[in-house]
Order: sequence, then C-alpha cells, then structure tokens
Amino acid sequence: MAQRPNPPPPPPQEEDPPVVCAAIKYIFDLKTYCWKKIEATIRIPRPSKGLGHGGMRVCYEVEDIDEEGLGTAMVAKMFRRNISDVVEKDYFNEGEAQCMCEAFADNFNRIHTTKVNKPNISFLQCYVVHIPRKNIPDAFQHKRTGFFSYKTQDTREVMFVMEPKLNGHFTKYNSNFGETYRDDKKAGLTESQSMRRAAIFEAAESFSHFTLVESGGSMLVCDLQGVHDFLTDPQIHTEDGKGLGMGNMGQEGIDKWMQKHKCNEICHALGLQSLSSGLSSVNRTANHYVNIRAQLQSQKPVRPQDLVPLQKPLELMTEEERIEYAMKLSELTY
Repeated sequence: MAQRPNPPPPPPQEEDPPVVCAAIKYIFDLKTYCWKKIEATIRIPRPSKGLGHGGMRVCYEVEDIDEEGLGTAMVAKMFRRNISDVVEKDYFNEGEAQCMCEAFADNFNRIHTTKVNKPNISFLQCYVVHIPRKNIPDAFQHKRTGFFSYKTQDTREVMFVMEPKLNGHFTKYNSNFGETYRDDKKAGLTESQSMRRAAIFEAAESFSHFTLVESGGSMLVCDLQGVHDFLTDPQIHTEDGKGLGMGNMGQEGIDKWMQKHKCNEICHALGLQSLSSGLSSVNRTANHYVNIRAQLQSQKPVRPQDLVPLQKPLELMTEEERIEYAMKLSELTY
C-alpha cells in the first residue's frame, strides 16, 4: 500500500507591517526629583517579532522619531507574560532603579585614583513610555501575540521601558545573587579585549561594593551587564525589599552578595569598608542616596525636612541644636 505523501508545510506567517504611534515619554529629572512627561512618536518596525527575551523581560526594536522624522534606534523592554500582576507602577519602578544607579555612578566616577586604573561606570538613559490605547491602530488593538499584546493588568495599557540600542558584544559582570563572571569565554575576545573586559569587571565589582557602603547598607546595585562599560538592566536590592524593580531580593540578596564578594584593588583604592565582618551601623536617615530613593518612589519632590523630622519646634531649640539640625539637612542636599 503506497504511503501518503507528507502534507506541505504551512506557508510562513506574514509579519505585521511597521506601526507608528503617538506616545507619552517619561524621564526622571534628578534636579527636580520628579517624572517629566513629554510627547513622543514611536515606530515599531517589527511588531510581531521580538529581539529576544530574558527571564523577566521581552525586548522589541523600536525607534524614537524626532520632529524632523529621523529615528533613533532604541530597545523596548516589557515584562513577560510569565510575570503575573504587572501594573503600571512596575515600569516606573524599573525606570527609578536605573535613575538611582545613575546617581551612584556619577559619584563613583568622580573619585580619582592615582595608582589603580578605575574605568568609569555608565548606565543608559532610561525612559518609561506609554502608548495610549486610542493611539494604537484598530488592527493591533486585540493582538494576542507580539508587541501590542503586552499590557498592564491594572490599566490594560501598553507600557515599556525604553533605552538606546547597544551595538557590540553583550556581557555580564555579576548577578543579582552574588555570582561573578570574571571571564566571558564564549565571546572569543582578543588579548587586549580580554584585558579591557577584566578592568571593567573589577570596576563593576567595586561599584557594587561602593553602592552598599555609600547607602549605609540600605541598597546594593548588582546584576551588572551591558556592552563594555555601558550597563543596562541593573538590579537594586534594598534592606526592606520594596520598590526599585521586580528583582529586588531585599536583605537576603544583599547578604548573599556580601558573602561572595572579594575586594579588589579598586575597592582598596577607594577606601571601601571591608565586608568580611559586616557593615558598621550608620545613620541612614541623613543619607544622600536614601533621600534620592525616597524622592524617586514618591514621584514628587520630597522636602529634606520631611526626611529629618524635627525632634521639637525650632523656636524651642537651642542654638547648638539648630546648627546640628541644619547640618543634617545640608547632608541631604549636597
């Protein structure tokens, strides 16, 4: 009995055409401590095909179109559907974490070391973008796959974190649970490239140590990865495990990193406190980074005096007490 021929393969699925949408772009201003909203035009070249995905996020290529119609290549990052209960605030938390990292990096890079090479640490400019439902073409309103299928659970709106698209080999320096990656054997680097990567690895490890010490043990920036010294998708662990991204593992994440960290020459050159016996107790109330974090999470300016409450009315303070209070306020705003 003759075998039936195999049925022909199904025709390849046609890709959706590029889509251009009016959107709202939010950027956090570290000078005024608030999110600023600006109108934007976003082009999605391949809405049915992503660039790739990690454990928590899926990435799509997008373009940020300027007033002259020119596009800047960007990457849109959305939470995957295996992450439950994604709400609008989660995207702002991701943006806030990257803004917080920029504040740490700015101060880390200002420190000059004479005997040790200390590469700078840079984080990509991060935006939170919202494409209102009314601006999405009808053909994409009810898509079950692709770019427009990723919506928040609370508002059912398309939102994402957007940053410039990096060109080059993507590499990881440390994880969010204490693991380190001194080498990248799959990259096939030349000797000079390997030396450069090793230098950035040392800087990344010391930077994580720096953030923990400078925040008084209340925050740790880790999960450092990117192209050369341009980093993206960092994670911040906080002592209370609240805010600043879905990967915040709280004190457990901080403790695990401390157990595995080995200080390097940059750590020593910066005079960072050894973590072998834990961090010494510090006053977190007047900490500059705690102040920034509070203002990020409030999404509106927070007065320094709200973070350093008066123990008694000013008119009842002695001159010495007033000076001490003024000094605490100045520490928050330097």
